[in-house]
Amino acid sequence: MMDFERAAVPYWPIRRRKIFRRNVLIAIAVLSIVGTTLALRERLTSEPMAARVFDDVVSTVALRYYDGSYHGLNWRQLVDDYRPRVLTAGNEAQRYRLLQEMLAKLGDSHTTVFSPAQVSEAGDENLPTGLGAAFVRIGGDQVVLRVAPHSPAAVAGLRPGLIVAAQAARDGQPELVRSYAIRDPLSGRRWQRRVRLVNGQAFDIAPPDLDWGTAAPGVGYLKMGSFPNAIEEALSWALADVGKHPALILDLRGNPGGLIEAVDATAGVFLERGTLVVSGSGRYRIFGRRWFAATDSVGVHYNGKLAVLVDGRSESGAEALASALQLYKRALIVGMPTARKVLGVEVQERLPDGGLLRVATLDMRDANGTLLEGKGVTPDLIAPRTAADIARGRDPQLKAAIAALLR
Repeated sequence: MMDFERAAVPYWPIRRRKIFRRNVLIAIAVLSIVGTTLALRERLTSEPMAARVFDDVVSTVALRYYDGSYHGLNWRQLVDDYRPRVLTAGNEAQRYRLLQEMLAKLGDSHTTVFSPAQVSEAGDENLPTGLGAAFVRIGGDQVVLRVAPHSPAAVAGLRPGLIVAAQAARDGQPELVRSYAIRDPLSGRRWQRRVRLVNGQAFDIAPPDLDWGTAAPGVGYLKMGSFPNAIEEALSWALADVGKHPALILDLRGNPGGLIEAVDATAGVFLERGTLVVSGSGRYRIFGRRWFAATDSVGVHYNGKLAVLVDGRSESGAEALASALQLYKRALIVGMPTARKVLGVEVQERLPDGGLLRVATLDMRDANGTLLEGKGVTPDLIAPRTAADIARGRDPQLKAAIAALLR
């Protein structure tokens, strides 16, 4: 097809003018975008760090927090009250204490902020890495659960059942030396001990995500320390072993939760595929509720008798799973009431200074529509466990579950 504009010489100026106008418009648009970006960057970089952090926290919560009414709290007034205090905080630690205090006013279990120091430490209950001991919280106490041989904890004389509390560092104390107050729950004796950590050696004992074995004749045991990504294959291995028993104990004590997909996969081992485990809804109700159901991704189904162990450190996804198994009368729940911390978190945002903001974006309800946050799971069979039990090598909760299954 002939291009008359190109073919006729008199029309060339018209084409050039059209191309020129187009290029000018493109250049103006590009300059406008670049100028706006540079201006925004200049404004952000010139803004004090405290203001940048505070504004990021406030804007993210305002946009993503699951309850648009903030549980009846006057969020705008709260922000206005805390902004000058955060901006004039004397140091980073004080700034984050104020931010944590502000977010705590929301009254939920998941929305919080972590300072850069807390993010880098990522320690558990002020007990540092390199100690070589695993702990469990019972009531308000941090109790030694296991000690690695030849670790700093073993050299310091720590043993299962002792109650340990970290103490403030003394002036001039080397960085790798920590002081602890120790109490024996059996004798009541108290003493202090300074422990020298081993630099560069991994002595930490972390409970495995998955462990299994035999609890008693005819009773299998399956421990789930969390709900990590891609747990299906390992879970199928475990069930191939312990699934042969006519009864099974699922231990969710100390399980902090994890990915909802892993919870659904685990639920599918014990419930029919498609059975509702939990539902959640976010800030914008127009999108409706989200439904999380049992899946058959593990490829194994267990039909035997089931008991589930829970305690005050069973949180989030562990509570959702225990609640579903209890609601459908699929399992006997044994132990102590759970943590009552059941919300969906889809926002974990790094802040400009290296801190971390975590925002609850979904409420979570059981299959009957009951809100799980603040309610949790109350066991069918209450069975406490104390530091003295651990010191004596006893597990009354496990013993109660075995007895119930054998009955």
